[in-house]
Order: sequence, then structure tokens, then C-alpha cells
Amino acid sequence: MDIVIESVKKLELLLEHSGCEDGGVLLEVNPDAANCRYEKGACMSATFGGRSADFTTFDPIRAHTKISFMFGAPLDTPPVRSAACAIVNVATGFFCLSRVLHTCSPTSHGHCHEMLVQELAGKSVWCVGDVPGIDRECPVVPAMAPSEADVLIIGGEGIIAPATGDLIETWQKTKRIICIGPSTAGTARLHDLEHWCPFGRSNATT
Repeated sequence: MDIVIESVKKLELLLEHSGCEDGGVLLEVNPDAANCRYEKGACMSATFGGRSADFTTFDPIRAHTKISFMFGAPLDTPPVRSAACAIVNVATGFFCLSRVLHTCSPTSHGHCHEMLVQELAGKSVWCVGDVPGIDRECPVVPAMAPSEADVLIIGGEGIIAPATGDLIETWQKTKRIICIGPSTAGTARLHDLEHWCPFGRSNATT
């Protein structure tokens, strides 16, 4: 399973006959946005229907596009997959399926981290993609392989990896899987995955 392609398929079904699929989406980079402490890269912002949502990536795209342009597309490069996730984030926010569209205020980073430390303390963890702050700042036992982990953590970099969907299918019945940060919010919601972003905001400025 390719989780990005499957997310777009779910979104296509959700929007069928609504007319929203042909609504314009603006992808741009917000240089002033503060990153989630578990994400690195540039903040690519997707705006649709008066709402906006972010995806943090080292391969941001700037474009005017439509949601429907994703339907049936191969989505086979990291920049395009990141853009697809940004659009999924803003679309699920627009339809009130997800409340986390933007990162929390940096003043909440410490409290968020304290809560995550309590969740993961003493557990073996496998990070899918780079998740800054987990291995270095949490008292976890780094697993040598997904099969050895108690918890799989998927960040923005991991959610766009082609093999992530297969990893989820393999382990979702036997391991705790946590999608972390605002970048993964829409995809997690569409696939009923646990999502960690307790202070994430629905509005970029409040």
C-alpha cells in the first residue's frame, strides 16, 4: 500500500460530486513559520477555501493547482508527495475532519515534549524517517528494526516514504503506531491512525 496514493483516493471519494475537487489550491513557502520540534525543513503551506495547512519538507513546491490534479497521478517524487500531503492536510481541515493544520506555538514545545517522554519512557522505538528530538532527547530504547520496536513513530519525512504504507499494514495490529506533528495530520485522520500533536492549531495565528 502506498499511503500517499491511498490518501488521495480517499480524498477523491470524499469530494465526489461536491465540486470542491476543482477548487484552486495555492502552494507556497511560509518563511516565518516556526517548525514543530519534531520536524525539519521549510514550511510549505497549502491554502484552499479560506483555510490553510502546512507540511514541512526539504522539497517544497510553489504552485497554483487543483485538488483534482492529484487524482490518478503517479505521485512518484518526494516534492510531489509532499505537496499531496499538504493538500490532504488542508482538505481534511476544510471539511472539519482534522483540527491540526499548523504547528503549535514554540511556547508549547516543552510541555508537548514532556508529555511524549511520559508516553515513550522505557519503550523501544523505531522512527520511520528522521524525527528530530526522539532518539536524542527522549529516554527511549532505539530499536534496530521495526520488528523489535514497541512503538513506530512516523514523521513528515516518513509519511511520504513509498514503503511506509506497507510498514503500517504489517504492524498496525501488533504495535502502537504514532504519526507525529502537523505534517502527518490529514493522512493520519484519513487512515484512522493515532496522531500526536496535542497543541497543534487549526489557525496559523491563534
